[in-house]
Order: sequence, then C-alpha cells, then structure tokens
Amino acid sequence: MDKSSISKHLEDKLGISCLNEMQNAVVAKWHEGNKNIILYSPTGTGKTLAFVLPILHGIDVSCFNTEALIIEPTRELVLQVTDVLKKLAPSIKTTPCYGGHNSHDERMSLAAIPSIVVSTPGRLLDHLERGNLCINEVTMLILDEFDKSLELGFIDDMRQIIERLPSTVRIIMTSATEIKSMPKFLHNFQFETANFLQQDDLSPQSRITTWQVRCNDGNRLKCLKKLLFSISDEKTIVFANQRDIAQLIYRQLIKDGLMVGLYVGTLEQNEREKVLSMFKNGSLMVVVSTDLGGRGIDIGDIRHIIHYEPPLTNEIFTHRNGRTARVDATGEVYVITCPEEALAPFITIDGQYQLDSVPAPMMKIPTRATIHISAGKKEKVSRGDVVGYLLHNCPMLSAHEIAGIDIFDHYTLVGVPRENAEDIVKTISPFKLKKQKVKSIIVGFRPKFVK
Repeated sequence: MDKSSISKHLEDKLGISCLNEMQNAVVAKWHEGNKNIILYSPTGTGKTLAFVLPILHGIDVSCFNTEALIIEPTRELVLQVTDVLKKLAPSIKTTPCYGGHNSHDERMSLAAIPSIVVSTPGRLLDHLERGNLCINEVTMLILDEFDKSLELGFIDDMRQIIERLPSTVRIIMTSATEIKSMPKFLHNFQFETANFLQQDDLSPQSRITTWQVRCNDGNRLKCLKKLLFSISDEKTIVFANQRDIAQLIYRQLIKDGLMVGLYVGTLEQNEREKVLSMFKNGSLMVVVSTDLGGRGIDIGDIRHIIHYEPPLTNEIFTHRNGRTARVDATGEVYVITCPEEALAPFITIDGQYQLDSVPAPMMKIPTRATIHISAGKKEKVSRGDVVGYLLHNCPMLSAHEIAGIDIFDHYTLVGVPRENAEDIVKTISPFKLKKQKVKSIIVGFRPKFVK
C-alpha cells in the first residue's frame, strides 16, 4: 500500500505526525530483510502502530487473498486494532473475529476475502476448521500481547493456527513483559529482539505520580468515594482484584448517586461495548473494572487509576497503570491501603495523598450523553452517514459537538451534549437514516444483574 497515503491518514485520523523511536526501530527491522521480531515495550507506548505499519506497507492491493493475520488475546483488543487499521487504510478490507460476535455475520464477511483478519485465537481456529477462511497465502502474522495470550491458556489454539500457516510467514510478536520460555511451536522461528522495556522516555512510569491513600478506619468504600470527590473530574478507572468486589463497588457508587460504568467479563458483549463507548466519548467519567480492563481499555485521555486494594503482582500493577499516561500524557495513580496492610516491593510511592486536607468538591455530572441509533455496519451505515443524519435533521447541533461515533454491527453509539440530548432524540426521530427507519434513544448503563 502507498506509504504517503498511510502517512496522511496517520496525521489526519490519528493526529500523529511522526513515529517514536520504538516504532521507527520495528519498521526499520521489518524492512531490513526476512526477520521475525519480538517487540518488548511498555503498555501505552504505541505498539499497535509498530506492527500495523509493516503490515500495511506489505499488503499487495492487487492480491485477492488473506495476507495478514493479527491474533489478539481479547475481543476488545481485536476491535481496537481493527479500528486503527480502518482509519489508516479504509480501502483495505479488514475483518474482526471474536467470541460473542455473531458468527454468521463473520462468516459472510470472510466470504468476501479480507486482506487482513484480526481475531482471538479460539474464534480464528473455529473459522479455519469450518472452512470459512483460507490462510495458505498469509505472509504476515502478528502475535500481539503474547504474554497475555499465554496467561489466558491459548497455547494450543495458537499452535494449531501456526501449524496451518505457510513456512514463509513472517512474525512480529509483542509483549509488555519479557517472555521467559518460548513455546515449542515457535522454536523453528528465529527472532530478533527489540527491547524497549527499560527505555525511560518510553516508560509511562516516568510520567506517572503514584500516591498511597491510607484508609485509617478500614472502610475502603468510604475512602474511595471521598477520593473520587477530591480528584479532578477527568477519566478515572477504579480497579478491583476480584469481580465480586468490582460489582459491589459499582452497586454502592450507583446507590450513592454517582454516574459510573462497570467493565467485567460477565457482562454481555454489547454492554461492554456500550461502557467503553460512553467512557471514550465522556458520557461516563468513572469506570469500575477488574484486570480485564488492564488490557482491554485503550483510551488516550484517562487521567486517574485507583487501585481499590493493592494489586497482587507487578505485571498486574504495570498493566493497570498503563491505562493512563498514554504515549506522552501524564497520569495519577492511587493505591488505597488499610491499617497494617504492607505494600509490595514493586509498588513505588511518590507521596501520601491526604484526603482530610484536600477540599472535596462534588463530582460533576458528565457534560456528554450517548445516543443509541438502531442501524450499524450491516445496514451499511458509515460515520459520514451518521454525522450527515444528525446535522441535516437537527439544526441545534453543530459538527464539533458530535463525539465518539462507534458503529457496531446493528447499532451506532454517538456522543452529544447532555443538555440537548433529549431534544436531539426528539428532533431526529421522524427522519430516516439511509432510507431506513431507525429508533434513537439516550443510553443509560445499568447491567442486568443490578436491581
């Protein structure tokens, strides 16, 4: 694919005018020759671009076969990487595949042979076994977040996939932690390592301030609420070590009247999609999560990370903190501790956050709301269609007020000013989108298990 076109989309769609040292190094190594690459780099340093650009440079647009596979450990990463690819190369057919997604829709999308497939291991193997996808002509394989794939037990699925690939395939493997033992199915591949884990200017830790928040009375929920009221009204993730605790925190904060979201593995896929969209467009400013969010939430302007209780391992601590201070931003990390609770050696504290000495303004209601429109990709709806539909039929709305348009298979989520959201829905309701009658409602986030 034409490099000048990619560079233009890189700046126009992603706001990136130049690559960082790590990204340049990987791209250069890829173009040096027939090399396989292991990339070690901290979370939040732009590893996605480091492997997406070599793929796009290597795609032959005249070829009518699948040329590249990207294997991701989670559905959220599948969607995030697919979004980057479609922004940089809208003319290159990219198909995402993941559990919880309609398999019939995926099979139909794979029938019109994509150049790039982005998938979780299990779903990709399922399509291969059903004959929905041919990978005989694949020349490029990405094993992204490989340490997480190993942790989640995808070794056998990945082995079976790689055994089906042609011997000429080239591999880029990425990880935020060093892989101590390479699986046997990769022993025949020779890798060159690009290790940026110790590079201070790339490490998010150099842009993070870590605070210890002492909970002297042992009431973590009370301490958390006071902390949320005292910090700035910027995007915040509250991490819990267990799903039941995350749900308990969520219920209590909702009961106290706070507008928060929940991100855990037991939610339906559409609920997880909804909370991420709302968090991204500013309809939610606080999300409570398990460690699923330590890999699955990739939003550039998250300011605060709160560890409701100290994390269990250094890897968990690193990945949670990697949700803030993305690329070149700064962030604040808070670790809540109860009396006689010792901090692990891997937790380095920059200072004590004194709740009693900090003014506690009430948390503001988010200035944005999210509208759900009942048409999506399968109805051939594009972002341009949504913008045109809103602006043409709703004079009270201006283009700069529309934020975070996310188009899913059969519905679209879009951020609008909260103060006008009800009027916007009423105004657009009589009109059709692409000659289709659609239903529009204001989205609320309340999982099914919450009474």
